[in-house]
Amino acid sequence: MHPGIYGPLCESVGGKWGSNGNTCVTRLCFKNGTCGYWAHPAARCDRLRTDDPISEVYFQLGQPDQVEGSEHIWRERKGPQVVAVIEDGRLASLACAK
Repeated sequence: MHPGIYGPLCESVGGKWGSNGNTCVTRLCFKNGTCGYWAHPAARCDRLRTDDPISEVYFQLGQPDQVEGSEHIWRERKGPQVVAVIEDGRLASLACAK
């Protein structure tokens, strides 16, 4: 479905539009467990910086497919996998091919 006015409206309040579910995902998604799964998480890697909180990582990339210790792994549906190392609730490193 085309986002129509809802996609830009969602982005205007700091969210990101999930066209597959027709939902606006906000930064509260980490707290609420509603960050979802995205087809191409690597497309948003450039929005992340070392020391960002885990909530921002999940907002940008969605729910990880796997967590192994401090490694949070997103297996791409369309493209390469993403691996974030989270230490003390913050992004320590990010391996993100595009």
